[in-house]
Amino acid sequence: MTVIFVVCLAVWICVLIYWREKLVESQGHPLPPMYPGYLPIIGHSYMLLTGTSNLWNRLKNMCEYSIQQGGVMVCKFGFDIYYVISDPEDALVAANTCLDKHYLYSFAKYWLGEGLITGSGEHWHRHRNKLKTAFSQSIINGYLEVFNSQSKTLLTSLEDSLRKGSFYPIQHLKDFTFRISYITIFGKTVSDDQKFTQYVKGVDAILNLEMERIQKFWLHNDLIHNLLGYKKKENELAQCLNKISDEIIKTKRAILNKETDKLTYVPFQPLINHMLEQSNPFNDQEISEELHTAMTASFDITSRALQTILVMIGSFPKVQERMYEEIMQVVGKERDVDKDDLRKLIYTEAVIKESLRLIPPAPLIARYIDKDVKLKNYTMRAGSQCFIMLYGLERNSSWGPDANQFRPERWLDSATLPPYSTLDGFFSIGKRSCVGKTWALSALKIALSHILRKFVISADYTKLKFQIEIILEASSGHDISLELRS
Repeated sequence: MTVIFVVCLAVWICVLIYWREKLVESQGHPLPPMYPGYLPIIGHSYMLLTGTSNLWNRLKNMCEYSIQQGGVMVCKFGFDIYYVISDPEDALVAANTCLDKHYLYSFAKYWLGEGLITGSGEHWHRHRNKLKTAFSQSIINGYLEVFNSQSKTLLTSLEDSLRKGSFYPIQHLKDFTFRISYITIFGKTVSDDQKFTQYVKGVDAILNLEMERIQKFWLHNDLIHNLLGYKKKENELAQCLNKISDEIIKTKRAILNKETDKLTYVPFQPLINHMLEQSNPFNDQEISEELHTAMTASFDITSRALQTILVMIGSFPKVQERMYEEIMQVVGKERDVDKDDLRKLIYTEAVIKESLRLIPPAPLIARYIDKDVKLKNYTMRAGSQCFIMLYGLERNSSWGPDANQFRPERWLDSATLPPYSTLDGFFSIGKRSCVGKTWALSALKIALSHILRKFVISADYTKLKFQIEIILEASSGHDISLELRS
């Protein structure tokens, strides 16, 4: 009898929850079409229980279904309603109106605090306004010697792989982007800094933990997350990274206050100096949070972007040859890339944008809807969530019948681009778009200029397969082959 009573009670509770869910769903503004596969109570949550490759396929299918439904659909994870947006105009409205990040971003606050990625409200506005000037073209021009010198180090690393034939270049590229990030953000050289390797390993470990928590929805609950020991691991990693940043901040403050001459000024203004020297400077905790945020946003995404670009130009010999001819005409065979060269590398920039249009390293943005938001055909309900699908925006029909084709030439005439194109989805869209756009584009142009002057690249983009690991990563088909230019 006890078992029967418990079963009946459980069924009764499930029925009540189901009808409560249907009642809530029927109230408020009408919803767009629901993504297939919805189950009562749990919604689409079970779809997260899959490998990272299958998770990417699931997200891509959601994106495609959203396009088929006119650019907006909904799915549900538990009781939460998620608007999935792939229409460019609606996406821009959502990005500019819903400025608060999805709660998933809060999982990283133990490490990134209220930095630009995870922060919100007045705190975020204040920090963004103060940091924008740190990524101005004039400041970035001071980094060009770093970008050039580290690109040459990258060439030496890549040349070691010539005899291997086809190889996976990501570790070479991550070393390169981590070095330029570390130097331009912390203002320290890498060759003699023993903390460098420790920092690299710490960031990788944290990103792996974050992805595991996102995918295992039961870990979203803080109590379960803590009881299973994840919080302890995160805190240990965060303390390790904070110790490194705190030591650098302390040393930099002493230098600026003329208390020590142990380190000399670098010949440019790194991010940490910009934050320390303002008339209304950041406190040490804010500096540490923004330094970690900048490192996370720069090195990993930029290395994945560079890998994608190499695979794409290695798959299209005519595109590669046109890039090479432009680089030789603008820069020449031997010298470093300077600030005047950057604006002249027009086709190279077009190739970068086209590669990242088709394969954006960050394929979606997740936001919280804090108030009713009017889209073209629907009104998103306050208290819901939304996924802005950058992958879908860049393949929208407004790009024309060749939206799925790799054609860098489309970027050479701005008049022919879609009116609501993100133009640079790699850097997000709207008011919370990436402040480091100039930094990343400059670094990519310079790296590609050095690489293409020395190597001919071969690859096959049709073999690319992907998985979600915080950002979009190639799981296979990402190999390239290099041949020295004669």
